[in-house]
Amino acid sequence: MAIHQGPYVGARNCTDGPTAGARALMSWYLGAYADEGGTNLGIYNCRTVRGGSTTSLHGEGRACDLGNPVGAAWQEQLADLLVDNSAELEIQCVIFNRRIWSNAHPNRGWRPYGGRSPHTDHIHAELTWEGARTLTAERIRDVLGDPSPTRGGGGGGGGAGSFPTTGRLLRLTSPLMRGDDVRQVQQRLVDLGYALPRFGADGMYGEETAQAVHQLQATAGLAADGVVGPRTRAALATGVRGHS
Repeated sequence: MAIHQGPYVGARNCTDGPTAGARALMSWYLGAYADEGGTNLGIYNCRTVRGGSTTSLHGEGRACDLGNPVGAAWQEQLADLLVDNSAELEIQCVIFNRRIWSNAHPNRGWRPYGGRSPHTDHIHAELTWEGARTLTAERIRDVLGDPSPTRGGGGGGGGAGSFPTTGRLLRLTSPLMRGDDVRQVQQRLVDLGYALPRFGADGMYGEETAQAVHQLQATAGLAADGVVGPRTRAALATGVRGHS
């Protein structure tokens, strides 16, 4: 274990989406904690810091909001582990439960956090640019373990074996396609680390969903046409993760 020793690098301008390292961290987290109520509360969001004027790290796709049931003891343990292993994971800031740790003050430990959001329902974890570019789920497993550093048992990652490989073709249309099958695809994408930060699994096949499907297809070596057909369903079923 080693604490990251700065420098802290804030965000400057919004980029075009989540970084590979942030998608890897979210993918690992969902695989380890989805069965315990862990959820994806977002990676990329082009906005300013809540209550401020500077660009959020979410605007550069370098921050993950690791959702949890309020009061979950394992989330407290995980927040400490992220800090304790921040050098290996290239983590520069962690906010959780009204506390903040930053590599700008690496040896001061957890400090009170007075931001607008108390962060009681999620861990906010920020990556350095090195981590954003190079961190992989395999590296996280090497450092923190698999499926989870705080409990035993098998990890899931969203139930790969239960995802259907047949169904209607889903694509971007006007009006938007909608239904439980769309929601199922969206949830599977989220479970695999492909972010749907604005609308989540809302059952409507919009631009955000099409972009996540494009990313999955490119990762799987498929034609990135945004259409969910048999080959894309097979990639969803087998668990082609967003960090690959």
